Amino acid sequence: MVNPYGPFDLLHGLGLLVIGFFWLLAIAVIVFVLVLLVRFLLVATSAARIYVAKNSPAKPVAAASTTPTTVAPTTAAPTTAPTKPATKPRTPKAPPAV
Repeated sequence: MVNPYGPFDLLHGLGLLVIGFFWLLAIAVIVFVLVLLVRFLLVATSAARIYVAKNSPAKPVAAASTTPTTVAPTTAAPTTAPTKPATKPRTPKAPPAV
């Protein structure tokens, strides 16, 4: 008897379709995970860049001019900066009674 489907029969064809579907599904999942990973890395990199720019210590300001300027001496007596009044020392509170 001659098989009309060639060397494959109906079950082999269905098995081939099922295996092909699962391969496509696996490739789609791998691509999806890679896209999420790249997206996470891009967002995390930009967030880290913003964080470092915001929280890095301030850079020292360069002098406005490099030429020396002469200041005429003043005859007035130097004044002292006003001092803050002494603060009252803090006394610890008693813990609440249980």
